[in-house]
Amino acid sequence: METLVQKAKTGDVQAFREIFESFSSKLFLYLLSRTSAREDALDLAQEIFIDLWKELGTFEFRSDEAFSGFIFSIAKRKLYHYYQSKRETIPLDENLPGASYEMETNDYRYLTKHINMLAEKYQELLKLRYWSGLTFAEIASVLNIREGRAKVWHHRAIKKLQTLMEQHGEAI
Repeated sequence: METLVQKAKTGDVQAFREIFESFSSKLFLYLLSRTSAREDALDLAQEIFIDLWKELGTFEFRSDEAFSGFIFSIAKRKLYHYYQSKRETIPLDENLPGASYEMETNDYRYLTKHINMLAEKYQELLKLRYWSGLTFAEIASVLNIREGRAKVWHHRAIKKLQTLMEQHGEAI
């Protein structure tokens, strides 16, 4: 990855395209897990890669994990602005299911509902791990923690999620 980053920093469009191809899927899945709207996730991903192109000159390559962290920190900043812009415009009842809606126990939304009950740091970690498929080293870089702490938080998040699911009569 270091060679691609160095080439992209000099304006090599093909190198940047390869970086895009390496990260676009992980990034999109992460954004989708945070926005729940495909179009918003696509728009944010596009903005993130534009910002990455602009900010690449300021990045000093240390490791692949640090580069992942750099990209996902741009994503976190974009998500912050996304939530700020949406804060006042979303009606409270917009996302509520109708009265006839029945929840499937294995439904993805059901699991997401329980994940969203966890502390923010655990939500973030699980979404980076399972939606984006990041390694613990990459997650540690994104969250600015040590890899060991990322593993501990992961273990705690899974245990807390299991407890929540059991309280509601479900299992993971």
